[in-house]
Amino acid sequence: MTFRPLLEQVRSLASGDRALRSVQSIARFHRVQASPGYDAAARWLAAELRAIGLEPEIEQVPGDGTTRFWGELMPEGWECHGARATLIENGARRVLCDYDACHLSLVLRSTPARGSFRIVVLEDGTEDAHYNGVDVRGAVVLTRGAAYRVHTLAVIERGAAGILCDGRRLFPPVRAANDDPDQVAYTSFWWNGDEPRGWGFVVSPRAGAELRAQLAAGHSLTLDVEIASRRFATSIPIVTAHLPGEVDRDVLVISHLCHPEPSANDNASGVAASLETVRVLAALRHTGAWRPHAGVRFVWMPELTGTCAWLARDPGRARRLIAGINLDMVGEDQEACGSTLLIEHPPCFAASFAEELLARIRAEAVDWVTDYSGPGHVSLTRMAEVPYSGGSDHAVLIDPAVGVPTPMLIQWPDRYYHSSHDTPDRTDPRSLALAVRCAATYAGFLAALDDDDRAWMVEVVARGARTRVLRALDAPDPAWAVARAVCAGQCALASLGRLGERHAQIADACAGFDAFVAREAGHLPAPVPPSPTTATSATSATPVSTGLGDVPRRGISAPLGMLKHLAPGWHDQPRAAREAYRALEIATPGAPTVFELAWYACDGSRTIDQIARLVWLETGISAGDRIAAFFMWAAGCGWSDWTERA
Repeated sequence: MTFRPLLEQVRSLASGDRALRSVQSIARFHRVQASPGYDAAARWLAAELRAIGLEPEIEQVPGDGTTRFWGELMPEGWECHGARATLIENGARRVLCDYDACHLSLVLRSTPARGSFRIVVLEDGTEDAHYNGVDVRGAVVLTRGAAYRVHTLAVIERGAAGILCDGRRLFPPVRAANDDPDQVAYTSFWWNGDEPRGWGFVVSPRAGAELRAQLAAGHSLTLDVEIASRRFATSIPIVTAHLPGEVDRDVLVISHLCHPEPSANDNASGVAASLETVRVLAALRHTGAWRPHAGVRFVWMPELTGTCAWLARDPGRARRLIAGINLDMVGEDQEACGSTLLIEHPPCFAASFAEELLARIRAEAVDWVTDYSGPGHVSLTRMAEVPYSGGSDHAVLIDPAVGVPTPMLIQWPDRYYHSSHDTPDRTDPRSLALAVRCAATYAGFLAALDDDDRAWMVEVVARGARTRVLRALDAPDPAWAVARAVCAGQCALASLGRLGERHAQIADACAGFDAFVAREAGHLPAPVPPSPTTATSATSATPVSTGLGDVPRRGISAPLGMLKHLAPGWHDQPRAAREAYRALEIATPGAPTVFELAWYACDGSRTIDQIARLVWLETGISAGDRIAAFFMWAAGCGWSDWTERA
């Protein structure tokens, strides 16, 4: 047996057009986390599940800005009833931002405001030096920098009234500086408890350039501001649906429901694809064409915060999961968006059977066309496999502290990502249908595994591991590439134990893989790992002893959030310490990923050198001293501590 019979059944039922209609419906909701718009989207989703014949489970979690699950701060309730920023020049008035016309024209979670303020331009505003000779007190600062950082430096520390943002994230050549200058970027404050708050508006790069030109020419500009918003404690619905099996184990399909209107590809597309996956599997189960042994659980929640909450509220949930799949941004029109359908792998030291299975399913689920003469075939869908980068809900599940194999299926990059132009017309029903075929086949196959399927899985995972070693031999640095492939292969084979039985076959496959590596790559020299003995302290520029013989030990059972200012203990540190940590991140190549991988590799028994070697195997970046400094900082914040080497 393989997944192919199930795939053909799924193909006959999956509808990209129906999924697109769901995208169009979801994109109407302003799905800010912990807001009435998010609640309305959850109600719509629950109604759709009932129409399929399922009874959704709605689990309410706190949305109070103080509750944490696995260290992740749950956002406080927020809504805006109206906001407008009017530009005044020489008595002439022009509406610059109108929340009713474009929700993204307001920095989300802005506080109420009213008044008229002069505009002062900052190129960036994220460093203290950017304010030398600039008087921002009582002004609105026009900035391309990160909103929260500029709010801290300009508003809190220097008395500015608010901010006006015209920056956006670029990823050329798909989105270069001159592309789509009328996009308004999704911009949000993320508040930590009762810290001082503020407000801001957002304009497009074109509008920002015009304002900068006027100010550079000596024009005096004033912004008349009115914001009617409120913050409140609430609860956040997490919507789940379950197709039960014979045993109390599940395969997880997860997709985040949040993001502001319209956010069609990010992530109405993932929600729509998982909803269509429910429809397909429920129909197959109803006819008896699919008989699952394990169940399939579908979860829709706020990104990252909701996943941490769902898992933390019942620790048994993770233990009952066989594997998962994360559907995030799966609906792109590739030609319009410039995207490629990616399978994101976990770190090599957390590799599993799941990504090997998903890659094989995707290769056969895609729509192939014949070549000119007929016998060949080619896909019109761009596809690739990429290393771990995180940033979505699979990051929580694949964390070794949780340990659920969960590849992400995603279209990336996207020219319209996090902007007012992420609209349903840039979503493709063919992309949605492909995502559904992949997700339904993946989840359905794993839920219905029999002994023959498990034997087949051992064979294909072993073959995939060998293939990656052979490919690594052609890499520019074959010693490093082979070591990385070997680490991933060993972990993937070991993960097969989650599927049950076949233990002798798995042991034979592991032994065979080791023998294959010795035969094919035994001539390579041992790769040279990083071997630093000192590190720059996160609170000092002076090299200090780090006790590299000591072992860092995590105190949080989930990844540290991307926004470190939301992490517990951040605001307990003095400003100088926070700035030193920021300097450490700036000085470390690939810092967010490097430090997240180091956090993953920290299992309470590995030394800094051992952790740094795993990070190096995954990224090729030698950063042992920086990783030591990171764990020194983490210990200072209470995120981790130190124990002696066993």
